[in-house]
Amino acid sequence: MFITITTSKVTPEQSNQVENFLQNFLPRMKKQQGVVAIYHYSRPEKGDESTVVIWESPAAVKAYRESDLVKEAMAYEQKLGLQDTTTREGYPLIFSASRKE
Repeated sequence: MFITITTSKVTPEQSNQVENFLQNFLPRMKKQQGVVAIYHYSRPEKGDESTVVIWESPAAVKAYRESDLVKEAMAYEQKLGLQDTTTREGYPLIFSASRKE
């Protein structure tokens, strides 16, 4: 598995706009082949927003990064002026534990 983390520095107004965008975007991203889980959180006191995605493989990340869906997200980032404050990281997942119900 593979994990990606996207973090953006945002103003309170941008934070609201990002969260409104993600309400529609993340459910569509979840349908992307190879997505295992998506987590998004906001830290208003630090002025940032982060999205963590667990992927089945690096190949799934590569396919997403070549898709029209990622272009949509990056265009929205640019519209809000976040392209210079956004970082993207990706790492092989060494350990994963799911809570059994």
